[in-house]
Amino acid sequence: MVNKPPFETWERMADEMVQFFISMETQTHVIEKLVKLKQGNRLLEDFWSEFVTWKELSGYNKVALVGLFKKGIHPALA
Repeated sequence: MVNKPPFETWERMADEMVQFFISMETQTHVIEKLVKLKQGNRLLEDFWSEFVTWKELSGYNKVALVGLFKKGIHPALA
């Protein structure tokens, strides 16, 4: 008899852990940060670094994250 792993992939386990451990208050705070995040005069790399810090905790899917990223970068780059 072979034991089946509790999660199919590492990403699935990470998603489940975020859902379990991250409170709605924290997730709301992270979403507000992402919505307000702007590149401004910073390098794109600096903006990306901050964006990545928050994106995993937001619970947003890739489509929503791409939209927020495009909204936050300098208009000449979008």
